Amino acid sequence: MTEPTWFTRPSDGAPGTLNAVYDLLDRPVVLGRADATAVSGSDGALSYAVLLEQVAAFGGLLRALGVRPGDAVAVTAPVSTETVVALLATARIGATPWVGGDPAGLVSTSDPALVVADGVQMESVAAAVDALDPQRPRAIVVVRPGEWTLLETRDVAWAPALKAGGTDPAAVQPVVAGTPFVVAPAGATYASHDHDGVAGTPPAGALDGAEGAAWTGELVRDLVASLGAGGVALDG
Repeated sequence: MTEPTWFTRPSDGAPGTLNAVYDLLDRPVVLGRADATAVSGSDGALSYAVLLEQVAAFGGLLRALGVRPGDAVAVTAPVSTETVVALLATARIGATPWVGGDPAGLVSTSDPALVVADGVQMESVAAAVDALDPQRPRAIVVVRPGEWTLLETRDVAWAPALKAGGTDPAAVQPVVAGTPFVVAPAGATYASHDHDGVAGTPPAGALDGAEGAAWTGELVRDLVASLGAGGVALDG
């Protein structure tokens, strides 16, 4: 993936619109790579067609839970096929995933409309969410709840979340060039990687064996590059 697909090309000072997820998922399916493996992990593999289906479904859930273009979604859960879906779905609807290795700090800094967390993180994540403005309810999608007891008014388990979102899957939302594709730690602060700048980097293999690690900006960029080049194996 190099030059992005423009929905409206930049011209006369207008920045143009695009969405990197279209090039990563929709375009390969249209071009005949639907059955090729897009991402694999310890829990199995997803073809481009299935990944697109799940990303659109989770995007539908995000919209149903009030996430809008420009909103932040904190993805505190580690690298897995599920969080690949969550990252791409967030970007697909024009919202911005925030990633990093400090779950509570990530929630506090990003002030997210929704959080995607792992069960073992939930004690600190739930406390951070509860400390945010109570006037705006925030859902937490729990990828692998484990021993965490879901709070019915806030928490949603991954499988039913994906099933619910599948009833109204999300189409690609065009975004203005310069819109962040992801926000990630950069030293003591955070930096954004834009939709039009995230493409074009050759895969570095950084995601090989990265399953279970915290997402970083470099890992997200490698995900984009690897999907554009033909797929990625998270479990090495």
